[in-house]
Amino acid sequence: MLNDFADSKVTVKKAELLETIKTNHITHRKEHTEAVEGYRAKVIVRLETTLAGIKNGGNFDPHELLTLREPESHDKDYIRAIRMLEMSVADEVTISASQFAQFVLDDWAWKTEFHSTNALYNGKGARR
Repeated sequence: MLNDFADSKVTVKKAELLETIKTNHITHRKEHTEAVEGYRAKVIVRLETTLAGIKNGGNFDPHELLTLREPESHDKDYIRAIRMLEMSVADEVTISASQFAQFVLDDWAWKTEFHSTNALYNGKGARR
């Protein structure tokens, strides 16, 4: 029988784990910032188009302005993990398979939605 490691735990060096999470956090911030810039640009275009239509006697649908999904930041997830490790007195820490997926592989429960929303604004298409 093949072990899928779902219930496994692993002991890792705290410094290495901390560095990995910090690197993942930097990547997250960069991706979020790029998506927010694209989101703002699309909001401006939509507002300008709507305003021009209204000025030219067109109809106004207020719901049209609310359909853009704002990119979400998950900085707090990274910051919490970083602070916990920074405050730990241990040189090694034991983490679960799910924590390993989040902290090392940067595979969080919200990751697919994060990339899907960002893809609407950064021109890179959805990715995981």
